[in-house]
Amino acid sequence: MERMRRNRSAGRLAAVLAAGLMLAAPWAQAQNFETYYGNQPWRDRGEDVKTVNFCPGGGSVTVGTRRSSDGQEQVLVTRANDSGVTDNPGLNTWQQAYPIAGSKLSNAFGVIELTGGRGFAVTGAVTVGDGSFVYVLQIDCKGYPRWTTLLDNLDPSHRATGYDLIEGGTTVSSTAGNGQIVVVGEEIDRNGRSFGRIARLDPAGNVIWDQDYDGGSDWPNLRFRAVTENLAGTGGYTDLVVAGSAWSGTARGGLMFRTDGGGAPVCSSVLATGQDHRDFHGLAALLSPNYQGETVLVGAASTLGGGNAQVYMARYSRLTCAPKVQSVWQDRAQASFTAFDVVEARTLDGRDGALAVVGTIAGTQGFLLAANHRDLLRYGGLGPRRFGDKFRESLYAIDRKRDRFILAGDTYGDWQGVGDAQDVYFVQVDPGLNTGCADPWEPAAVPVDLPYKQPLPHPIRIPEFRRVDTPLLQASDWGYACALDPPEGCPGLINNGIVQLGVSSTGYLNIECPNIDLSSGRYGTRLVGLRYMPTNGEASAPGAPCEGWGVANADPAAPVSGRTSRCAGTSNVSVVSFTYTPSTATSVVNVGNTFRVTHQYTPIAATSYLYRVDVKIDNIGRTPVNDLRYTRGIDYDIPPNTFSEYITMAGASPFLLAWNNNGFNSLDPLAANSGTSGPMTDFGPGDLGSHMDFRFGVLPVGASRSFVTFYGAAPTQTAALNALSIVGAGLYSFGQTNWDGVGGAGNTNPNPGTFGATTGAPATFMYGFKTQ
Repeated sequence: MERMRRNRSAGRLAAVLAAGLMLAAPWAQAQNFETYYGNQPWRDRGEDVKTVNFCPGGGSVTVGTRRSSDGQEQVLVTRANDSGVTDNPGLNTWQQAYPIAGSKLSNAFGVIELTGGRGFAVTGAVTVGDGSFVYVLQIDCKGYPRWTTLLDNLDPSHRATGYDLIEGGTTVSSTAGNGQIVVVGEEIDRNGRSFGRIARLDPAGNVIWDQDYDGGSDWPNLRFRAVTENLAGTGGYTDLVVAGSAWSGTARGGLMFRTDGGGAPVCSSVLATGQDHRDFHGLAALLSPNYQGETVLVGAASTLGGGNAQVYMARYSRLTCAPKVQSVWQDRAQASFTAFDVVEARTLDGRDGALAVVGTIAGTQGFLLAANHRDLLRYGGLGPRRFGDKFRESLYAIDRKRDRFILAGDTYGDWQGVGDAQDVYFVQVDPGLNTGCADPWEPAAVPVDLPYKQPLPHPIRIPEFRRVDTPLLQASDWGYACALDPPEGCPGLINNGIVQLGVSSTGYLNIECPNIDLSSGRYGTRLVGLRYMPTNGEASAPGAPCEGWGVANADPAAPVSGRTSRCAGTSNVSVVSFTYTPSTATSVVNVGNTFRVTHQYTPIAATSYLYRVDVKIDNIGRTPVNDLRYTRGIDYDIPPNTFSEYITMAGASPFLLAWNNNGFNSLDPLAANSGTSGPMTDFGPGDLGSHMDFRFGVLPVGASRSFVTFYGAAPTQTAALNALSIVGAGLYSFGQTNWDGVGGAGNTNPNPGTFGATTGAPATFMYGFKTQ
């Protein structure tokens, strides 16, 4: 998908068209895009983003600050629908600005949606008199102010800022909020000393308690940047956990601070070496079964004197402030990059899911990466992504929206070509972390183990607060930086009446199809990879869509490889052509200057349970390929009990080099593999897949190697075996569900059992390799 640079009228046309799509069909949330929001001549900056779950119309809300040429600053709130459209009241979307208390200097850093359809709460800083103050503004679902509370400082000349806020009681259930608002930030005195700040407000905006936190002589400066609610010793989600920084002298340490629900300190830890800066900017309370009650913090580590920053992450024990695991991520090109926010994605697979981390690379591009809970290193096959067109885009915030993620920051590029120097930048990505304009990125992650210190900040009560009025100002304008992906029509969606495939332009399975029904079973999706049409069961697209292929010359004297999938991205593969009909698709790509690879998908007259996939690899290079390799892999996610399946890998072929049941392995044939090696029968249950590496020997210059593979699904195991026999596929893998057979194929709360493994019902999904 090409980047889009629009003039003002073109941006308006895009809004009208997208609005029409939204009114016509309820599927827009299944698309990906990048947009910008903000008026010229204001310089607009995005700081936080949240999914809208309770206000009518859904979508997202983004908050930040706009600055005029004469130095005025106003809070900017943008509500968009699931296609990124704003400025349309009929779709419950709008952009509005708020000069807090009528001040000429007010900014915003945090936003939340309040439960019960009560609207949103925003925090930041407002300048009044000689000082600046933390405020909390509540607005309704249409953006109209309800109340504004200013929190007093220890001294009116101090400078205070609110950076993050939550609604109490929402950690476990998105409908269990108690209406109370907790806000965190900092207060800086006239000597430059910084105190951490936490306050709790009731649903009407009255302060329940408000405290500064003094780090004492060892850590005289504290900075609170983010807050969540997590398990307390009583077992309830009432403790507050704060991410930030603490420092004494010149070096800063990453701070994790825990209080009880009333703000009384419980514990804290500072991760510091004294030789560098370490800061935490974001955090997430973990709810995955294996990590429930723990907390992950993300930020950056950088050398003193302004050296390159590296992403720094730490996972903390439940009920304590003790770090359990730490990691550092390094950019291979030595660029400086920082993580600002993290969200847990528990339903990304059948295990613990992933941690989605967002941030900025050298102030020029935003990034998104997925990390494991266990070691805070790279998650499965999901490849990190870069966003932006090197117009100095940045990303600071992330939230989960059903089966995808939304990101927010700012762009310094003049996308409209009208002299608008800075806008809010908003991105919505698919389950593979993609938009049509995202770039693959390959940072390296390593474990670290820093010692920690355990200071205990002292609270100082601040009893006063003020109620003020906040006017509302209209603010509007937006456009697409990267257009909706995919366009209407689902290019590459093919079927033979029984088996439906979503074929991408580079030949892997799994494409977006926003106008299709959700697949059946748990965790339905509108992505299409390998779908059995009689039950609408999808086997490849739920969670991390990791089906794909790779090709390589494994000769150590001249190694070259390329691979492509929706979850790990495409490397060294470029599209030559892509053609399709309602029942066929053909992808032709080049892999560097060495290979041309063709994947042709066609129905089979002899059986409707299989699609034929003809693969042809041409040597278009100038030297022979002495060791031709091909890899095909799929992460099976078999409904109705998606993310829990039994795997069978059986048969033989003289070309098979290795096979295993890890669907998250790299599809680069030169990469190392993990998982249990085949053959196997009804292995599982678990979140498993099929990964096969083939070796074809020498491929001379100008020569080609062709072979035939299959993808398909059948109603029973017997029917699947018969179909494979008909086409001569003597090597194959099965994916069958962990299910007791009760409730039908569409069961969204299935019980586990062996019925699916023994019978193959409600569908057996398969990959085959022709050996006859």
